[in-house]
Amino acid sequence: MILLFAVACTSVGSLVPALVDEDPTLPAVAIEVAGRERLVHLQTFGDPESPTLLMLHGSLADHRAFLPYEVLADRYHVVMWDQRGSGLSERVTADEYTWDSVVEEIDAVKELFSPDDPVTLVGHSFGAMFSALYLSSRPGAVHQAVLLEPAALTGEGFGATAMDITNIDLLASGLNEGFWQSEALSPSGHELADYKALRLLLDGHQTNYHCDPDHPTDLPLWRAGAFAEVRRAANLQISGGGADLHADFDFAFGLRDFDTPVLLVASECSALGTAMQERWNVPLFVEVELVTIPDTGHRMFVEDFDATLAAMREYLEP
Repeated sequence: MILLFAVACTSVGSLVPALVDEDPTLPAVAIEVAGRERLVHLQTFGDPESPTLLMLHGSLADHRAFLPYEVLADRYHVVMWDQRGSGLSERVTADEYTWDSVVEEIDAVKELFSPDDPVTLVGHSFGAMFSALYLSSRPGAVHQAVLLEPAALTGEGFGATAMDITNIDLLASGLNEGFWQSEALSPSGHELADYKALRLLLDGHQTNYHCDPDHPTDLPLWRAGAFAEVRRAANLQISGGGADLHADFDFAFGLRDFDTPVLLVASECSALGTAMQERWNVPLFVEVELVTIPDTGHRMFVEDFDATLAAMREYLEP
């Protein structure tokens, strides 16, 4: 009872770091997307005269885990940012979060750093899916692309594989701790919702992403964006159940217009690994190279930095 009281009285502001619109000392830029100007937490590395490389993080994440890849600044002007509504970037409203606005956001960042020349994209998970969506929408705006284990890029593939990803263990301690804390903390605002979203990252039993679910690899991040994930799920328009599960989206509609080779990087242990990529994503590209990082799961770029960086360097050409 004493513990419950202590949690309930914790200052909300102490649960998660402040956002860029709350802390003016954080590095940020303003971009206009979906008719609204928003501040995004953004960092750059390298010579602004070098070719631009944009890095897109995945779901329930921010660009913190990408920071070791600033070493690519020896050849690129590397731009990393927390996407709108995620990480330390300003939160957005429901009508601002659409697939069109995702493309518009990448357009806006590109306009700041490489308005006239194509950029190189590196994305992980949903960031890789958004990179594919951008390739489909703006094939002439991209020089090269590295997709680190995206989920299936079409609704058909996503529906066919979604149940392979999830593995809800109702007896898992992390899940039950998450339910327990709801007795004291309800997600009534962004701070509390973002704090609670971290529970989804702490228990490796809920997704088939890890080589060892009992000891999932930590994903470095400042802050999750819970509401952005709610809107993302709604936009996928998932319906049905079991074998009838399907989603209504297509991020691959224009990939046949991009004839430059794309690098797909997969892990050995994840449900989104090599077999899924070969079955559902490889056939969507004109030319693609699939590389597997052994002994890793979905967070391969954190688990084996050296192997992932080596695969990227072998492919990338400024």
